[in-house]
Amino acid sequence: MRGIATKSLKIARDEAEDILLLDTPMEYLCGPWFGFFARDQFFLFKNCDKENPYDLINMKGGKTINRLTVEFHKPFRGQEGPSSEGQEEARARFFVDVYHSREKLNCVFFYSIKNTSTVTLESTRIYNLFDFDINGLRSYNSDYAYFDDRFQAIVQHDTNVHVGFCSLEPFPATHHSGGHPYELKIDGKHPDLDDRILEGPDDFFSGLEWVLGDMQPGETRILPVILAAGESQEEFEENLQDGITKAASLFPELPGLINVPERQKKIKEEDVMKMNATLKSTAKKEEEC
Repeated sequence: MRGIATKSLKIARDEAEDILLLDTPMEYLCGPWFGFFARDQFFLFKNCDKENPYDLINMKGGKTINRLTVEFHKPFRGQEGPSSEGQEEARARFFVDVYHSREKLNCVFFYSIKNTSTVTLESTRIYNLFDFDINGLRSYNSDYAYFDDRFQAIVQHDTNVHVGFCSLEPFPATHHSGGHPYELKIDGKHPDLDDRILEGPDDFFSGLEWVLGDMQPGETRILPVILAAGESQEEFEENLQDGITKAASLFPELPGLINVPERQKKIKEEDVMKMNATLKSTAKKEEEC
């Protein structure tokens, strides 16, 4: 997710070095988390989790479209240990579909959750979190942030460059936050972002949260998220609106795209190793450029 976003949101100037709109040394604060309650327990799945509670189902990359499918699972309290036949788990399949723009500084993410458990996922939440460091690490603590009521967007800026994200109008954010990345805490007692933003200039993470409600076994929910940037507030809002228009046009296709048989088929281990090798090689070449 970090590579996808950084690749999409970088301003290249002929007379100077590139402006890195995204630089996320705290990788666990880049991209989607989701959580829910089940059987009086709170489960939180992060896009980067040291416990590795997920299986890669498949992924597909391209110049303008990337798709990823993973299965998250954790045993219920009292059933920890090696999985066994008949053991119940909190389980959900997570789909990510990303559309890059070649003309504008924006990209569209579709996050889809399917309840593959045998129990109801209660008060399901999606969090989108980024540790934006505009202009890179040399100015990591010189940003400002605000919540834009018109777009329901969280926005970060250095008074010139702006970067932020939102969803479509039918999916307004339930909570937002702009604070110190190392102070973020989400758990069963504090499952929501705090709706507060630091005054700035400071080191920020930017976050939005959507509460999607209860999900019955087999049920799927889809959330579009639009990420955009600009060298001014006006350019940012123009690029954000362009992404919103694009997301609205693509949204009707998503149920069909996540339900095609190839998205449900687990990729072979040797194919995973080949893709990882290709990704590492590509990343090395980009660093050398």
